Amino acid sequence: MTRRERFLATMTFGTPDRPAAGDYFSYASTRTRWEREGLPASVDLNAYFEMDFDPFAWRATPGIMLLPYLTPTVLEETDDYIIERRGYGEVCRVLKNEPPPAMPQWLSYALQSRTDWECYREKIIGDRPELLPDNLAQLAAASPTRDYPSGMWVGSSYGYLRDLWGVEALSYLFYDDPALIEEMIETLTELSLGLLDRVLASGIQLDWVMFWEDMAYKNGPLLSPELYRRHCLPLLAKVMARVQAAGIPVAMLDSDGDVRELIPHWLDLGITVMHPMEAASGMDIREERRKYGKRLAVFGGIDKRALAGSRADIDAEVLPKLRAGFADGGFIPACDHGIPPDVSFENFCYFRELVRRGGEEMYGS
Repeated sequence: MTRRERFLATMTFGTPDRPAAGDYFSYASTRTRWEREGLPASVDLNAYFEMDFDPFAWRATPGIMLLPYLTPTVLEETDDYIIERRGYGEVCRVLKNEPPPAMPQWLSYALQSRTDWECYREKIIGDRPELLPDNLAQLAAASPTRDYPSGMWVGSSYGYLRDLWGVEALSYLFYDDPALIEEMIETLTELSLGLLDRVLASGIQLDWVMFWEDMAYKNGPLLSPELYRRHCLPLLAKVMARVQAAGIPVAMLDSDGDVRELIPHWLDLGITVMHPMEAASGMDIREERRKYGKRLAVFGGIDKRALAGSRADIDAEVLPKLRAGFADGGFIPACDHGIPPDVSFENFCYFRELVRRGGEEMYGS
């Protein structure tokens, strides 16, 4: 099977020759450590680990975010930290001795009033050539023979607004100015549909789409399921109608945190793959698989904290989840977020070997 065929068979509960392999390598600090520990310099990580799926590397559009993102500007610098204005206009304090995935401190956000939104809206509507690759026609022509799964990120309802307003201000807006919430989500819907239509018009064959919501923390959603259903879900429903009409086989959603209360709403729309199924927030593929069966597929699900421990820690975390996930299919085991730099190269290689052997045992390869 090609990588593309294996990914589609895995995520649609078909019969792949083995489970698709995938992860994503988002932190330069992790790679720097791994190269010190034996990873060949400049090697392509997906090729090195024989991955079949990477939604950040193999996509039909240049970025995963549909909002304009500007080059950060340094406002203040000391020996310990940098204060910078970041891509959406937010101001953050970043500690110099704590590289990503350490989180910065947000000092202010891009939007603080309706007037701010009205100015910002003018930046995201209309023709946005930077959202399309220069070689879209070539990608479309190569679609029938492409051997890897390619797709696109199709926007966000809550996640984008949270980045623009901050959780606290946005939470008040849902009560104080629901009309503004509706206006903003309508604009984001037009943005998502417009980009999807332009990509599909090229003739490219998409294997997957991914929504980005990032709307939960370890104790549950940042917005009540009722408000999410009322205000945010219509965006996803309209985009999914277009996705299904186009025959795109796999629809995925990326949100950190405990999203158990929201999964039924997403499944009802036909969004069947959840990522990253964050174990640190209590998400467990075994519990969700018992609840939803083959309605729910997973990309992720492996506790990154265990991968930083001993081999016994890794075995205890990984092996039971492989047995549960591989039994029915629909499971690409991966770190439940970007792989942090406290995971050694040796440990990650050991984890990938466990996954390989588990797939061979389950599928008889």
